[in-house]
Amino acid sequence: MDIMLKKLNDYIPANKKGLVEKTIDFNNKDFNNLRDSLLGVGTILEEDFDDNIYVLNVSAGFAGKNAAIVVVMLEENVLKLLSYAKEGLINQHTADGAVNRIINAISN
Repeated sequence: MDIMLKKLNDYIPANKKGLVEKTIDFNNKDFNNLRDSLLGVGTILEEDFDDNIYVLNVSAGFAGKNAAIVVVMLEENVLKLLSYAKEGLINQHTADGAVNRIINAISN
């Protein structure tokens, strides 16, 4: 998880309080299939083929007006997601929404 947090902090200074972490099974798919699933969900900011990591900027929040940075890492058959978004006075749960958008795209 340390490498994922470092990648996230390269794009947005994140505090631990607002981090969203999820892990899902990603059986019988590889890193190339993952990229195909991520296209259109957000903007791919970085592809790290050595560590099997993608960093994305995903629109989420109320009416998609806020954005979150999501780090997606594939380890064997497990997909790890780490997300963070700056929130205003009213918490829109942007990081949660961005992670859910990615999980929905991968599931379909």
